[in-house]
Amino acid sequence: MWTPSRWLRDLDVLRALSGDQKLNYLGFSYGTYLGAIYAELFPANTGRMVLDGAVDPTLSLGGRATGQAKGFETSLRTYVEQCQSGQAVQEGQGCPLTGDADAGVQQIRALITSADQTPLKTADPNVTVDGRTIRSVVRRFLYSSEYWPLLTYALDQAITQKDGSYVQVLYGRATAGSSTPTFYAVNCQDIPVQGDVTSWEKEYRQNLQSSPTFGASLSNQDARCQAWGHSGTREPAPIHAKGAAPILVVGTTGDPATPYAWAQALAEQLESGQLLTWEGDGHTAYGRSNDCVKKAVDTYLLNGTMPDKGLTC
Repeated sequence: MWTPSRWLRDLDVLRALSGDQKLNYLGFSYGTYLGAIYAELFPANTGRMVLDGAVDPTLSLGGRATGQAKGFETSLRTYVEQCQSGQAVQEGQGCPLTGDADAGVQQIRALITSADQTPLKTADPNVTVDGRTIRSVVRRFLYSSEYWPLLTYALDQAITQKDGSYVQVLYGRATAGSSTPTFYAVNCQDIPVQGDVTSWEKEYRQNLQSSPTFGASLSNQDARCQAWGHSGTREPAPIHAKGAAPILVVGTTGDPATPYAWAQALAEQLESGQLLTWEGDGHTAYGRSNDCVKKAVDTYLLNGTMPDKGLTC
């Protein structure tokens, strides 16, 4: 059975076979969880480590889902505000979301509900787009604020023309090479199942209240793992990695998938952790943010010099 600790022990064997005394590591998103556990297991072998888009290891599966539900709902509102202000649109294009931000969010929810009842036509007469597909596209494109103008184009076509053609194009791009079953399987083998039907129903209602758009689809990971019959053995707990070299944790203030609070928590837990903040939107920072983040990360990975404490880019 695959478990993080088993895989990370294999990784340390590869480090040794390669002749490297230390493992230098750049991890994104779930890779931050693996990196933190590696540092906990092998602090003396941990070299220059950067963890971008951090997962808080103290969270249960339900806790992760609750954080993401709130994160994506907040990010959706930010997207709507940028669409309405003309920032998240292509040149010569308008935003189809009218009124204030609350009204714009409600228009997206209404589109999803309507498409569930009457799927949208597309350029392919054999393909229609339902609300689930629209919700999936919106959520996936909230990961990358640089692509928000494409999302606006798709929503404009869907809302004003009742045409889901470009939504379907974006859905194909977003899901190419991805595997939802693999995602659930890996999560299930991370952490033991917690709770029961009563607590899962409560979690579902709370997530739906805090995130009417995404709460339902993100809830009840524990129930899925229980139904599958597999779960992990590592109880949610802080990771300190005592004795490890400095670890740079990068957090994005508008990250929907790994909320900024998770990066703050991990940096605080790690004995040698230090937080680098990017004031931006979307998932992770390095490689898609600005020169300030790039310089800080590159300088540490290449030269071993950490950025100034408390640096915000």
